[in-house]
Amino acid sequence: MNAWQERFAKKVETVRLASIDRFEHVAKDVINDVFAEFQEFMAQQGVHTSAPMSKKGLRTLKFSISENTYVLLTFRMAGIEHCDAQCEFFVPGHEKISPISERIELGSADPKAIRRVFEESLDGLMDAYVESLQSRDIIQDEPVAAGRK
Repeated sequence: MNAWQERFAKKVETVRLASIDRFEHVAKDVINDVFAEFQEFMAQQGVHTSAPMSKKGLRTLKFSISENTYVLLTFRMAGIEHCDAQCEFFVPGHEKISPISERIELGSADPKAIRRVFEESLDGLMDAYVESLQSRDIIQDEPVAAGRK
């Protein structure tokens, strides 16, 4: 690298480290708080919650209906000012479900935006689970939630 490239790379690294600190602040003060809200409600619904991965720049949360039926919700630092939220679904007896992915600007990662990501991932899990049960004639009608359909 030439002298200019070295100076520029140092500046980028300084910004990147500050962004990781911002992500950690968002994870602690927003993502963890919203997760705590959902944990209580999910426990009432019989859904197990856990946080299997927590390291700098990354948080993975798990909502399980059973050992093999769950959604992983991962928040990962992306670039300098963003966080990617990705939901991966695992539902036996259901065709592969496309992951849901959303890019969130760290400056706008408020509880409302994070809550929406949680709601979309849990709706996706339950919709796929219901479809799986219907395809095996375990249930006949889809339960209709308020505000859906």
